[in-house]
Amino acid sequence: MPTYDWPLIQQRSGESIESLVATLLRREYSGVRQINPSQGDGGIDIFRSTPDGFEVWQVKGFTTAMADSQFRQVKRSWERFMEEHVTPGKDRILCYHLVTPWTPTEERIALFDELTADVSFPCQWDSDAFISGLADRYPETMQRFVRGEGVLEQFISEKAMLASSPVERGESLTMLDAIETRQDALDAIRATVSENYRIEHGTRTVANAHEVPLPADDDPAVYHRMTYLGDSRWKYESVVPRSAIAVEIDPISVSMEFLAAPGTPEYDAVRAWSEWGIPFHNAHVRTTTIGGPFADLEPVESTVSFFERNCDDAPPLYLRCVTSEGESRFRLPLVVVARTVGVRTGWLRLVADTPERALRLELRFKQREGTDAKTQMGNVDGRNPEAVRDELETLLRVSEGDVISVETVNGKSLVRAHGTVLPTALEAIHLPVAQHLVQLQAHTASVLAMPSIEEITDGQCRYLSLLASIYGGTAHHWNWRRVGFQVPEDPAQAARIKDDVKKFSVSAATGGHLTRMDEPVFQLGNRTYTMDHPLVSVLHSVQLEPGLDPAALRPGDTFRLIPGADAGVTTSKLVDWAPGSISFD
Repeated sequence: MPTYDWPLIQQRSGESIESLVATLLRREYSGVRQINPSQGDGGIDIFRSTPDGFEVWQVKGFTTAMADSQFRQVKRSWERFMEEHVTPGKDRILCYHLVTPWTPTEERIALFDELTADVSFPCQWDSDAFISGLADRYPETMQRFVRGEGVLEQFISEKAMLASSPVERGESLTMLDAIETRQDALDAIRATVSENYRIEHGTRTVANAHEVPLPADDDPAVYHRMTYLGDSRWKYESVVPRSAIAVEIDPISVSMEFLAAPGTPEYDAVRAWSEWGIPFHNAHVRTTTIGGPFADLEPVESTVSFFERNCDDAPPLYLRCVTSEGESRFRLPLVVVARTVGVRTGWLRLVADTPERALRLELRFKQREGTDAKTQMGNVDGRNPEAVRDELETLLRVSEGDVISVETVNGKSLVRAHGTVLPTALEAIHLPVAQHLVQLQAHTASVLAMPSIEEITDGQCRYLSLLASIYGGTAHHWNWRRVGFQVPEDPAQAARIKDDVKKFSVSAATGGHLTRMDEPVFQLGNRTYTMDHPLVSVLHSVQLEPGLDPAALRPGDTFRLIPGADAGVTTSKLVDWAPGSISFD
């Protein structure tokens, strides 16, 4: 007796049996594909590729005793299969299955064996027991085909009731065990949502609560939904295809209607994305997700952002400079950092940096039109100052009569320009900063790196130039007005300071000098630098502030020194210095 009422199932649709078998096989094996009948099945309804050859299934929806005319259909399918796949020898067949809900009689099996006797691969007739065995392993799939969505809702209700029931605690069941039991029930509900996709879920804690935890490049999921839970925690739900053709059977797409008004920055950003593929962030849209387990019934207003993919597979490009006489000044390799394509136009945009990022080039290619090129200062933040200096000195050799081109590895020019003028800041700011840091590197063990040039202030640039001059051997002369000191709270240190002040008061009466050594610490934009080689500052004439009584000083008191007859100061680097020879503790 059949396990299921196959005639009733068959009445639902002429393709129900084949679709059921294909769905169950996709759940059972990875890589199972169903042939589209409109393209000609060649005697195959379903197949999967294995290292040993193709396993194929021909499904016939015969639910009652097979008539001779029905067996002739089986025979014609077999002959098409032999003619298109076996006789030409183009496909290696591992196994052939004829699948019917009806269980064949011995007579029909004998006819099938006779029909398939001349091939070397095994052939078998799978029937009710085969389909029922698959259905037992995937009951929710079978129930959906047999009884429709109503029984699925009942199944979900039963699982949801278990998941929401109170958590019992006992000697043999811990709280975590009880919670896991209910989580398993919820996972079983998720498994019924889609035949083609499964939903993986969990939570993640991130360092920055405002950054969405983006998936890795090798993540197998095709759709992700992230929900912020607070406290830097995100809930993620990822839609993973159950088979290689899941996205063909049930494709997932997102329909977007952009809501930005013309003339706004947001509208311009969306237009740049449409024309050139330039990423944008937080544009207002009305979206509808079509297909998959997260399909929307109604449009949803939200924001959308696009991110650039990496360019590891970008072809190598080079920046070449040739003089008006045809002599090559340089040929620098370029690092392609962005490659985007306009979603509406197909226009190509390439963004490339010189090796040390001193210069950035943006190339834009319109189909059947010319190429536009733009150069701008790069971001050298974090780069080696010596390498940046060398690259800048190379780039700044360009003169107005030179020809600049971007070319491929075989020398084909993508764009050429005459009389190119580089950004003036490269010579006025970038190069001096790199040169000064290279000079200072010899006077400290710390590894100096280029700062973010855009964040440097004029005052910081002037101080960097001053330090480079002093360490280069030129003493700096300047004037001072006063310097303040505080007596330490520690009694022993306070007594020592008071004793020093008494001794100093003797020489200060005649305008004695004061010497001070420092390890300079200075700021450039986003970076702080420390020099190991000390600087010595000599105050030429120093005296105590009038009215100061050294004996009356107490812990926490402040006192000041002021210039004597000469307010000058000379600052220079300490000569005959070796690392570790002086401690500032």
